[in-house]
Amino acid sequence: AGRGLAPTGTREVNLMLHCYRGAFGPWAAFSRRRAMPMSRTVLLSLLAVPASALRDSDGSARPYRLQRASPVTKALLAANVASFAVVQRRQRLFLALAKSNAALARGQYYRLASSCLLHANAAHLFVNSASLHNIGPVVEAHFGSTRFAALYAASGVCGNVLSWSLGRAPLSVGASGAIFGLLGGWAVFLASNQRVLEARGARNIGESLSSLATTCALNAALGLSPGSRLDNFGHAGGALGGIAFGALCG
Repeated sequence: AGRGLAPTGTREVNLMLHCYRGAFGPWAAFSRRRAMPMSRTVLLSLLAVPASALRDSDGSARPYRLQRASPVTKALLAANVASFAVVQRRQRLFLALAKSNAALARGQYYRLASSCLLHANAAHLFVNSASLHNIGPVVEAHFGSTRFAALYAASGVCGNVLSWSLGRAPLSVGASGAIFGLLGGWAVFLASNQRVLEARGARNIGESLSSLATTCALNAALGLSPGSRLDNFGHAGGALGGIAFGALCG
């Protein structure tokens, strides 16, 4: 899920980038070096919290293994760019991999996953890549590469399933559903561990959760604006899939 194939307007791109940045803006207070990239700020701040200290809000043990590297995020970014370059001159391949409701009805279910690697144009690719670059390393650090990959894939598929079920976007592509799933999974992580993180010196977690909700709300509003090609149901399905995954496996 993501968006249709019409060009993305400048206003749409700028607002979407603002929304994704806003979701992580409150975490800037953790860093003494304001110029540090936001994803690195969050990571270095929370690395100070021992994995054994992270628990559910009800006190039950829920260990996390924190890691500094983000190989899956880097691989996904490379795959997005590579796939975009490959399909630029191969329209038939693009149409063979895109999420097509008609093709899905004929049993071509691989499109639920393959369409997450495609993008309609350079602006679409830039927005999703910038969002993944900001969000991915933080989530991967706390979920681990295996669970992060599963979260990303499951969210992308869930977004496409909901979009297909409601039939609102006959042909769509993009990683937006998967990225919204990362937001959902990260929100569950923060909510589940808020008390422990705050006890260890983390600040503004409630504000960050509010910003995550605002991000989703603004994107939903953007998707309803005249002329928008955003697939709101794909975004919603991805977010719900991420929330469910975070609650069960995060």
